[in-house]
Amino acid sequence: MPEPPKADPLDLYKIAVEEYRFQVKLNWDRTAYHLTLSSGLIAIAVGLLKVGSTPIVNLFVAGVFFIGLLASMIGIKTVSKGHDYYRRTIVKKTLLEDQLGLNKPLEDYGGKLTSAISTTTSQDEHLHILYKTEDWLRRPLRWSITGWIVFILFLFCIANSLGMVGSLWLYKHPAGSPQSPPAIRSLFPTDDGSACLDLLGLTNEFT
Repeated sequence: MPEPPKADPLDLYKIAVEEYRFQVKLNWDRTAYHLTLSSGLIAIAVGLLKVGSTPIVNLFVAGVFFIGLLASMIGIKTVSKGHDYYRRTIVKKTLLEDQLGLNKPLEDYGGKLTSAISTTTSQDEHLHILYKTEDWLRRPLRWSITGWIVFILFLFCIANSLGMVGSLWLYKHPAGSPQSPPAIRSLFPTDDGSACLDLLGLTNEFT
């Protein structure tokens, strides 16, 4: 059985670069979607709280906050998983760059620059990526853009949780009907005809 032809490393490198670009765009699109969805749900819930405070409205608002909580949690999971896929594309790209000799320092430029594509600081850690791959893939998120986005979504989770608890509390403890001020109640006629005097606060002057 004839052996399959070996793929050209340069062609594989082009595919790896395209996959890297695809993951960057896909992750950003998903991030923008989840940030917009989470912030929009919170805005809707807060707006409904301002419209009315009847028990049924408060229960509905609690449901909106619950959906917002789920959306934020799914957003954290999606962003984290997308970043994991992004790191794996970097590993594959770095491996092919090493096979093509692109990671070798260029002596004409002080021995620090290489021909490899390294748009972020982490991509310069090619030795760590190649020889400690699992450690590099599993390292926690740094305070990068992705880390800040996860932190913002975590704050959305807290806000939705507090909003849901508060809405349920208002549902369980509806506000009683407020009584009218004494001056307004005195508008109704009394037997002695002192309504107008009570309204003006002059009852005591004539008694």
